[in-house]
Amino acid sequence: MLLLVVLAGCGTLDRAADPTPSPSVTTGPPPGASQAPGPPLATATALATGEVDRTNPAAVAADCFTRWQSFDARTDSGPSAGVERARDCLTEDFAASLGAGAPDTTGGGADGQAWQDLRAQGARSQVSVLATTPLGGIDTTATGRVVLQLNVRRESTTGNGAPVAALSTPALTLLRQDDGTWRVAGADLASVAGDAPGR
Repeated sequence: MLLLVVLAGCGTLDRAADPTPSPSVTTGPPPGASQAPGPPLATATALATGEVDRTNPAAVAADCFTRWQSFDARTDSGPSAGVERARDCLTEDFAASLGAGAPDTTGGGADGQAWQDLRAQGARSQVSVLATTPLGGIDTTATGRVVLQLNVRRESTTGNGAPVAALSTPALTLLRQDDGTWRVAGADLASVAGDAPGR
């Protein structure tokens, strides 16, 4: 540790003696460096919101995941509310596998009781997609099927408590439709901690 401090001090002296201006400070790895995929810093900002370009798979993935995975038990109708919100950006098969259009279970059963417990606690969770990148760095958009890894920040709140933030890197599979738009056809939420109720 002491050696590092001494070397850092020497570097500072060298820079002070160098009359050339130092390059501007940038964040992230240097050009050409390889960085393993993973969640960004908690201070990263979410992607801009607004009108979603349905012909852009990254934009669809970010918008769809946010609508699907965010929830507010105080106002949402039940555990499937997120799936219903995102139904227009999911393929029919995937939406059906998530229970889209299924009867409301808030009145009974394990899902219904869990939802009532969340509602009583005033639980809510807001998802922000900070970045998307082709899984493994391979862009397969031209094939009509693409797998994107999302860097996601989730802020969960219970009652009047302070939000608790968590980072995750789920992966979404998207398929291009006949009209050129993209829809989410599958998801790997293995790295998601505390995903939305019901799914």
